[in-house]
Parts: sequence; structure tokens; C-alpha cells
Amino acid sequence: MASKKKKDSTIGMFFSFFLKATVIILGLVILAMSVYLVKQVILQKNSEAENKSDEAVFEDDQKDELMMSSVGDAEVLLYDNEDDKLDGSGKGDIGFDAKIIVLNATETEGLAGAWKGKLEEQGFKNVEVGNYTDGVLESSKIVVTTEKTGGNLQQYLPEAAMETMSADQVPSDVSGDGIAAFFIIGNSDNILAE
Repeated sequence: MASKKKKDSTIGMFFSFFLKATVIILGLVILAMSVYLVKQVILQKNSEAENKSDEAVFEDDQKDELMMSSVGDAEVLLYDNEDDKLDGSGKGDIGFDAKIIVLNATETEGLAGAWKGKLEEQGFKNVEVGNYTDGVLESSKIVVTTEKTGGNLQQYLPEAAMETMSADQVPSDVSGDGIAAFFIIGNSDNILAE
């Protein structure tokens, strides 16, 4: 009997150590898996942050480069990126700080002021008004004073003809110093008559 007890005790100790070892090994496996999962989550978040950073750099690379152009006595901000034109014409965009004149080419009083407000709502900061002095126009025109500019202005008057000429050639009652563009509003864009 003594040997049976010793055998039971040896088998019991073996299973006891085996059970403890199994619990310790399972604990280590669980701990290792937890560390692995935390590491993967951190790597995933870092990867997402890098992707967002790369996207932001990509968008910045595509943004227009600012250029300065002299118009009369003033410097005008122009944009020169052929990929980013709103009308697809390849014309450089005129910045929001550029001097723009809205001319009323109709018989409706206050039309140039109404268009000035509309352009200021869009972000233009240097808008003045005046009158077109060469009669009434049925269709509106956009006149830019520097070649290959004003592509972004067409979105405000989509049906308007685009022209390039010097500011002093535009028939108006406004001084032509430093003007980047004229919006000559004809009857077709009379927002006060609508």
C-alpha cells in the first residue's frame, strides 16, 4: 500500500505540476497575444496617420502656386497651375485680394452694387463698382487685364464672354489703376430683375 500511496502521490504531484505549468503557459500565451494585438493596433493607427499626412502633402502639392503680376501700379495675386482651372481653359486664377470692378451695363440702378455684394460673399475683398459707358449690353462680359488669367471668374458669370484688354480701354467711369478684372454685367445677368 505504501508504494500505491507513493505512486498516487507521485502521479498527483505530476498532474499538479502539469496543471500549474499549463496555467502558466496559457497565461504567457494570453499575455503575448495581448502585447501583439496592442502592437498591431498602434501600428494601424500610425499607418492611418501617415496616410492622412501623405494625403495632405499630396493635396498641398496640387494647390496653386502664387505668383505676383504687375497690373498698372499695383501687384496682383495670380495663380498658375494648369491642373486646377475651373473652366478648363488653362487661364490663371485671379486671387481674392485682386482689384475687381463691377460695371453696370444695363438701365437697372444698383445692379453693380448687388453683384459687388455677391462677389464679396464669395470671398473677394477688393471689389468696386461703376458704370459701363458704351451703352447697354444684352450679354455680360468678363475683361481681364493680364493675358491667361481669370479662369476662376467664369464660374460667377458662366455665359459671359472672356476678353483681355488694358484697363484704360474698358469704357467706364472708373479709374483703371491696378485693376485685375472687370465684370461688365449685361441684361442676361440682371439679378435685380429676376
